[in-house]
Amino acid sequence: MPRSSVMHRAAGAPIWVLMTLAVVIVASTALVATYRHTSPPAAPQAAAAELPKSSPAAAGVRRDSVSRSSDRPRGREPRQPVKRAIPIVRKPIPTLPLAKSDAAETVAAAQASMYNVPGQCLGWSREQADIPSRFMDAATAWEHATGRHSRDTTPPKGAAVYWTGGSGGHGHIAISVGNGMVRSSDAGGSGVVATISLRQLTREWHLTYVGWADSINGYRIRGVASA
Repeated sequence: MPRSSVMHRAAGAPIWVLMTLAVVIVASTALVATYRHTSPPAAPQAAAAELPKSSPAAAGVRRDSVSRSSDRPRGREPRQPVKRAIPIVRKPIPTLPLAKSDAAETVAAAQASMYNVPGQCLGWSREQADIPSRFMDAATAWEHATGRHSRDTTPPKGAAVYWTGGSGGHGHIAISVGNGMVRSSDAGGSGVVATISLRQLTREWHLTYVGWADSINGYRIRGVASA
């Protein structure tokens, strides 16, 4: 039916018909609007699909909370007792008493000496440095000597030179005058002091050379090491 015909008939209809038609139209419009506002939400699967893959909810993995220092109860930690350091007490290094004569004076006295009591090499040697008696023989004096240089055949001037062996095992002692030479009691014969090479005395007297030291009977002869 043409639109103009419908409108013409509606214009000629009674008033109550027009009013009823208006009420029906308004009611239909309100019903459609109400249905749109009360429609159900989207399905959970669709909402989950919109979440990013990195989201914990999308992955379904439970993550533990990170512990922080601010989460811990604040309180003062107990103080550790401070231990006092025990002072180290260093024992003094024992020093030997010094002989009255130094290396140069000992050499001068030995070269000036011409005679000795036969068989008393330790007594004669210590007397050249003004050292008192203590040990019974040269072998014992070597065992207790300090500043020893075993087997060194070039003793400095003023050093005490030691051998072991001999008759009775008493050994021998002489005074070094440098250049491998020693001043020794009985070297010129029984009771006669003479200068002789260290090697010659060792060979001819059938002794065992053990070395030299800067001390006799517990007394150090000054200047031996630098002589």
